[in-house]
Amino acid sequence: MREEFDVIIVGASFGGLSVASRLQANVLVIDKDPLGAHRRSACGTFASVPESLGLRATVLATSDRALIHAPGAPSYHLENPLCTLDYERFCNGLLEQGSATFLQATIQGLEGSASAPEVVTDRGTFRARYLVDASGWRAVLASALEPTLVDRSALSFGLETDAHYPAEQFYFWLDRNTMEDGVGWVFPAGAHSRMGLGSYRGETVKASMVRRFLHATGVDPSTFHGGFFPHRLRRPTVGAIFLVGDSAGQCLPLTGEGIRSAIYFGQTCGDLLQSVIDGERSLRQALHDYRR
Repeated sequence: MREEFDVIIVGASFGGLSVASRLQANVLVIDKDPLGAHRRSACGTFASVPESLGLRATVLATSDRALIHAPGAPSYHLENPLCTLDYERFCNGLLEQGSATFLQATIQGLEGSASAPEVVTDRGTFRARYLVDASGWRAVLASALEPTLVDRSALSFGLETDAHYPAEQFYFWLDRNTMEDGVGWVFPAGAHSRMGLGSYRGETVKASMVRRFLHATGVDPSTFHGGFFPHRLRRPTVGAIFLVGDSAGQCLPLTGEGIRSAIYFGQTCGDLLQSVIDGERSLRQALHDYRR
């Protein structure tokens, strides 16, 4: 007997949880990690984002100053301040806004038919009327239907550490002496700062490179996190699957920020799916409207 849901969302980060936050239905969110436990980025965005979502309490630090280290680049005053987020609290806050249930499980495949797709996991098989792939750049559901979807040449790579360092504003480095064809950053996050490097070539950034970048600060990090992120849009639907966030390449290529775009398209996708569940439009129309 397969457990059945209206919607299954694979991926419990900004995109997938934004979809879930708009749904009042029988929804299952699946991720291989505990909810909010595996932060892969600096989680920096504009302070208006958590404010608009009613999640101001998840903000760790804000600043209306940003300094770009590049030839001739000044410091900027920001009318909309930047902030860093407590990722775990933010994820839990988004999930609580909808009716979804969270399941920690690893995706093993996609079975069933187009009208009754089944998601196979190491915790069982689950059937849904509608599927959302918010699993990140690997797009695990969509890639099961279209193995050539992921183009590794369209990916950047970032590596970051958290350290006790008193940054008071947001710093960006666009300087070949810091990172050839890439970017560096130091973001304040309460008592810590989030500091790292990104390569636009998609080449793996090594821990030794981050250590060299941070040498002048006196920081000697021991733990790192990061990974690939897209710099090119992909198709937003594959078959009847909606793709949200990095799965669809919805990431700003220069800064690597995918939070605002994942939330925007996640909310759009969630609203469209709710209208399908409520009988206000067909799945075919919702897929068309989401692509548009």
